Amino acid sequence: MFTQKRSHGRLRYWISTLASDEFEGRAPGTAGGQLTKNFISQTFQDLDLDPINGSYFLDVPTSEITLKDSSYLTLSFRGNDRKMKTGEEVVFWTKQARDYRKIRDSEVVFVGYGIVAPEYNWNDYEGIDVKGKTVVIFINDPGFSTGSPRLFNGRSMTYYGRWTYKFEEAARQGATAAIIIHDEEPASYPWSVVESSWSGSQLSLQRNSDDPLPLQLESWIHKDTLNRLLQYTGFNTDSLEEIALSKTFKPFIIRGLELNSDIYNTVNYFKSHNIAAVKKGTTKPDEYILFTAHWDHIGIKEDDLSGNDNIYNGAVDNATGVAALLELSKRFSNVNTDRSILFLSVTLEESGLLGSEYFANNSPIPLKDIVAGFNFDAIFPSGKSNDMVVVGYGASELEDLLETELIKNNRYINPDPSPEKGFFYRSDHISFAKRGVPMLYSNNGYLIVQMRDILY
Repeated sequence: MFTQKRSHGRLRYWISTLASDEFEGRAPGTAGGQLTKNFISQTFQDLDLDPINGSYFLDVPTSEITLKDSSYLTLSFRGNDRKMKTGEEVVFWTKQARDYRKIRDSEVVFVGYGIVAPEYNWNDYEGIDVKGKTVVIFINDPGFSTGSPRLFNGRSMTYYGRWTYKFEEAARQGATAAIIIHDEEPASYPWSVVESSWSGSQLSLQRNSDDPLPLQLESWIHKDTLNRLLQYTGFNTDSLEEIALSKTFKPFIIRGLELNSDIYNTVNYFKSHNIAAVKKGTTKPDEYILFTAHWDHIGIKEDDLSGNDNIYNGAVDNATGVAALLELSKRFSNVNTDRSILFLSVTLEESGLLGSEYFANNSPIPLKDIVAGFNFDAIFPSGKSNDMVVVGYGASELEDLLETELIKNNRYINPDPSPEKGFFYRSDHISFAKRGVPMLYSNNGYLIVQMRDILY
């Protein structure tokens, strides 16, 4: 496996192997996913890296929930039913692992951005009980819409702007269902991404009996679709946004609008895995440096009727990151280090950073002993640059150490050029950073990123 004498030869081998059709897009719970896990663990074994508790495989109990075609979502205004077109107008699913769920006559409540943030003196749920109701929520956070640096973090998205948070908060508030309004600019991706990402099987972590239940229904609705539904209510999305940003905003029931849904599922349970190995340190073996990259991608879309190749190979996202992880494991395997190094390739990133979240909640290594971490996710092919972009600039003192090393080579740091897109909250480092582990997520140089946006 390691006959290549130069690192670029190894990188080419690792990327081309992981992104090959044989690996079928590396979806968890598939033959391609198993090949991926075996390949990474075998590499760790060949490098004589230590397993954790006797195994390179760390269990991640997973549920696979597939919405059946007989499921539907209807929005009704004063008794006039509108059965929504799945994919074209809405996407919906449930993370409750049950064969059947139903919702009847659920009142629809507008809750602005769906945020409860005491540090910003902001509570979109204040004064209303949403138990049994459906909440409608804007994506991103108020700072993006106003651009005011005094509101949240201005145009830079906070965690409160992420769809994951909005569904979690709606569940905490006791809502039955939540619908996020898709608008391309604040979401930072087109409707086609929403449609493809939440169609087909949805993966989630298996829940213990004492875990809080997720929402009965999670959904996105296209902004234009919602405007058509609202035309008889006296509102549209522009007026709702204006109301949501007012200092006197209070959530309110959109009178006459109700949601009904039958959700039929096929539920399957399996174990996915995080793959981990350790290079023991010499003088500080109980302190760890973390290198992490997610191994999963989307897999095969069986319902692709376009006639095109339906394997989502994921060469950039994230065969490149895994290749970087394996290259680092190769280089460090032959040298002594003061601290131990933890090489961690996580699963279920594409399903909401679930593999890293599970590891952080169930870590065999105390998180307080991880003194620094580095995440590798989607390394785009580009030429040399004099700078490096730090995603989530200002979040970690590791940036100062990076800058010191860059200066030695006449290079420099650039802050994230697109903080409004919330990339800092969209990869696995956040599962560790929000628990106090210093993490660094860097990227290509700014000028290269600009050119890539122009070309692609």
